[in-house]
Amino acid sequence: MLDHFYSIISMTSNDEKASKKRSIQGCKTTLVAAKCTPPDALRAGFPDLKRLGTYFGIYLGVGTVIFYALKNDIRGHKTIDFIDSLYLCVVTMTTVGYGDLVPHSYNAQLVCIFFITVGMCLFGIAVKIAAKYLVVKQQMVMVNALRMSRKIGPLEALKEIESVKIDYNKLKISLIAMAGHYVIGIFVLLTIEGMDFTDAIYCAFTTMTTTGFGDETFQEPFGRMFAVFWISTGTSCVGQLFLYIAEIYTDIETRKLAKQVISNNIIAKTDLEAADDIKDGKVYGAADMILYKLKEKGKIKQDDISVAMKDLDDVIKDVDVDDVTPPKSAEEK
Repeated sequence: MLDHFYSIISMTSNDEKASKKRSIQGCKTTLVAAKCTPPDALRAGFPDLKRLGTYFGIYLGVGTVIFYALKNDIRGHKTIDFIDSLYLCVVTMTTVGYGDLVPHSYNAQLVCIFFITVGMCLFGIAVKIAAKYLVVKQQMVMVNALRMSRKIGPLEALKEIESVKIDYNKLKISLIAMAGHYVIGIFVLLTIEGMDFTDAIYCAFTTMTTTGFGDETFQEPFGRMFAVFWISTGTSCVGQLFLYIAEIYTDIETRKLAKQVISNNIIAKTDLEAADDIKDGKVYGAADMILYKLKEKGKIKQDDISVAMKDLDDVIKDVDVDDVTPPKSAEEK
């Protein structure tokens, strides 16, 4: 929608400097959001994403070192200490929680409580960034829809908004990526872990949905190394899918809102004809202008206008123009 609106505005705008000022740095208010760039640049322009990635990297590294130091306080099926520590860190961070490796000492349990709390805060930041993206994009769509309405007129703007189709490509790509990710996980569980086909499907699904019952888990060193990457990317795919679904819903509702706002600024032709009856040669001038401006502002309704016009008609009919004697000129006097 933004790309389409920008193309319309740029074709009708004579201000060449306006296009140069479109920068994501100013996307903090609705007015400044009108100068923002389309969604692709918006997504790349959030420095919070880079910082969040750094935070998760530090979080994962520190957690692995801590769990490695507490390896004697971790019980369950163990393979290689470093791999087990990294595996436990990822399984805990993504809330999969198989239960095949668990802390059994008081110190280890306290560390896990702190580790989980920090992880929840980081995921809260991720949700905040996603919400910020959707809100700013909605502001951009609304403001540029109104700018387009001023440039080409409300009726043409409504046609342009109606012609814009919602983009489902990212959602489709995300679903395909998740399906491929799911198949790869099943393949590794079949070949490396030696699971039955049914158990592999079951384990892969419970893992990707972060259910993690724990009755079927990764037991081999290579399987756990694969799980570190596979679980991390799988959780990201699920989150991305939810974001795309929310984005599509936001686009649909924003388009409805933009159409509603622009439609409220349009006075129908029938309303104008009701106020100015050309057939009878009656032009009310300022009266109908004031009434329809009040309607445009939402102060009165169409029924009020009809009543007012009828009253004004009665007043005009009561005035007998022939009875009015025009003033005499100086020569006649």
